[in-house]
Amino acid sequence: MPLSAMLYLSAIGTAIAAIALLYPLSVRIGLVDIPRGRKQHQGAVPLIGGIATYCGLALALLFFGDTELQPLYFLACSGAIVLLGAFDDYLDLSVKLRLAVQALVALAMTWSLDLHLASLGNLFGMGVIELGVLGLPITLLAVIAAINAFNMTDGIDGLAGMLSLVSFSSIAIFMALWGQQGYAALALLLALALLPYLACNLNLIPGYRIFMGDAGSMLIGLSVIWLLIVGTQSETASFRPVTALWLIAIPLMDMVAIMLRRIRKGQSPFKADREHLHHISLRLGLSSRESLTLITALACIFASIGIIGEYLLLPDWFMLTLFLLLFAAYIYLLQHIWRIISRLRHKRAQRHVPTAVKR
Repeated sequence: MPLSAMLYLSAIGTAIAAIALLYPLSVRIGLVDIPRGRKQHQGAVPLIGGIATYCGLALALLFFGDTELQPLYFLACSGAIVLLGAFDDYLDLSVKLRLAVQALVALAMTWSLDLHLASLGNLFGMGVIELGVLGLPITLLAVIAAINAFNMTDGIDGLAGMLSLVSFSSIAIFMALWGQQGYAALALLLALALLPYLACNLNLIPGYRIFMGDAGSMLIGLSVIWLLIVGTQSETASFRPVTALWLIAIPLMDMVAIMLRRIRKGQSPFKADREHLHHISLRLGLSSRESLTLITALACIFASIGIIGEYLLLPDWFMLTLFLLLFAAYIYLLQHIWRIISRLRHKRAQRHVPTAVKR
């Protein structure tokens, strides 16, 4: 069997085995999500999706991974973030502690890669923007933002996983086409390692419903930003920094929009609420599956725009302007969604009012 096939099959098989082994253990030790407050699912659900995914990645990379990918560095950094997420799932850690550990992992990531955000590309049509000494702190902020952006999307079944599949698949396409085949294999491996979790989370395997947990969503965020930095900043870069925005558009837009709303209300930007895009879609009357389909479709559209723009080499300033316009429209829509829906319902009701019969 070809080595690449062993890489992918071992990841999937190990993730399946990990779910089977961890499922009863998680119930026994209490690593479960209990419905209360904002959480409205039924029954205690094991929070093992991220841990199982990491187990699949670890075995595959250790035994069949390409040494050029520096798998030990990736597994060490991602293992630390999975451990943080698992403790957060179990103990509900403070925001300050989570951010501090995430910052340390971000530092370790930049050191292991010997890479950080050094250039933002020709965003304004006046030459390449070099970050200089600001590169490292901006990289740390980007890593922390990505980790928390995907963490915030984990609100309905399958959403964080499906959004990550869109990102990983898009990154894999770029890297496979433009000379980073090893990292393209890593992106594809990450996508495939998530499939057993998604199958259980979406009830495709009866009796094994599980959640990703913070361990999984943080793992996804770190992995996505790891690949984006490699894909945009290395000597053999596969795509431009502005394109990276399109590949994580929904998690990024949702996080920034919700944080701005909380800050305007005088609340902590990390305060949990039910104002995310997936919550709004549910309150509009869509089912969980319909919301998942809609939001995933939007993510695919944004990623496709990024892929097309990169393929056609549309100017950086044009792609950035288009992104910011859509971002502004997104924020406006979220802020005024209920007013818009109310007006639409009122107009619909007016159209259906029977006209008086003339005598």
